[in-house]
Amino acid sequence: MLVCDCNDVHYDTIKRAVQKYGDNVEAIIEACDAGTACECCLEDDCSKVELPLPLAIKKALAEI
Repeated sequence: MLVCDCNDVHYDTIKRAVQKYGDNVEAIIEACDAGTACECCLEDDCSKVELPLPLAIKKALAEI
């Protein structure tokens, strides 16, 4: 699932970052570069991605 269109970040990358950094959004963004370009994926209602970053983090936290 695409989480950040600008930097081509997918859910698996976010999940690995969540496993390492928990719910520390700043650390996840720094580790993955998600949300560092247009920042649309930082919003829950971003239409450019399949799963926006905040929802991807919530999903990953629920799965680990």
